[in-house]
Amino acid sequence: MAKSQELGSVAVLTAGLSSLWLFGGFFYDRITGLMSHIMSTAGQSALGVGDLHGLASSVLHYYLVLVMPVMGAVVVAAVLVNLAQVGFLWAPKRMKPDLSKINPLEGFKKFVSLRILVDLFKNLGKLVVVGTVGYYTIVDEWDTLPLLVDMDLATALKTIITICLKIFLRCLVAMVVLAILDWAYQKYDFEKNLKMTKQEVKDEFKQSEGDPKVKSRIRSLQYEQARKRMMASVPEADVVITNPTHLAVALKYEVGVMEAPEVLAKGAGKLAERIKDLARQNNVPIVEDKPLAQALYKSVEVGGSIPYELYEAIATILAHVYRQSNRHRQFLAGQGAGA
Repeated sequence: MAKSQELGSVAVLTAGLSSLWLFGGFFYDRITGLMSHIMSTAGQSALGVGDLHGLASSVLHYYLVLVMPVMGAVVVAAVLVNLAQVGFLWAPKRMKPDLSKINPLEGFKKFVSLRILVDLFKNLGKLVVVGTVGYYTIVDEWDTLPLLVDMDLATALKTIITICLKIFLRCLVAMVVLAILDWAYQKYDFEKNLKMTKQEVKDEFKQSEGDPKVKSRIRSLQYEQARKRMMASVPEADVVITNPTHLAVALKYEVGVMEAPEVLAKGAGKLAERIKDLARQNNVPIVEDKPLAQALYKSVEVGGSIPYELYEAIATILAHVYRQSNRHRQFLAGQGAGA
């Protein structure tokens, strides 16, 4: 989780100072009451074991009453600032014993890590900033300090407390600024560490989408199977239209079954030569028509019907082919039905 320790420190310090300020009168009354009680009972009885026990119990009671407001404010502030940063997070695994945490070698690796160096410079910077603020606050009050010897006790204490509050408040402001900067850095560092490396991206892609090499091989096999099926249908074609040498498109038309002639196979280069060879071997007519072959190759996929604008050109070629076979009459009947 993105979490800044500095925000916690500032929140605890602010809560502690605020409680001291709000309950200052209460603390003063309790402390003076304790001192009066101790002074008034001093020398009245021997200090036996029972007396020491009673005195210790009394002092402890006074102490707990004094620190409870401060400790309560500090605890509440610490809990709230952590909830504000990360929400309610229950992680019982972090409480399990782990011997690797006390391994000196692992500890040494942490000391030489980049994060430790960043934290070191950050703490040094915080010390310098807070120390500088405190120093210049004391410098501003330097003329007041010699006058303390001429003041009565109450005035001197009030002056010292005022100076201390100035130091605390100015240092607190400086720490707030540092805490905000640290929180921004922690968030940036956390999001940066969440980003995957190029290798991790590749590994995740392999896990989710499959290995690209395997997928390429599968596509290659699929293409090969599709080409074999395409070549197997060439003997069933009615005509093969060529470029004459670079392209070859095999067409088939069944009257009453197909709305328009369909492309059974097409190819360029060596594949075109293979289509023409199969056509010759199976007595499929081959017609050379460069513009038509190019139009069919570019506009119609294997298994698709020819576009409407090529109907007339294809009909002319099929009619010429059918004149050489007993399907001529069947083709003309189909043309008349289509009209």
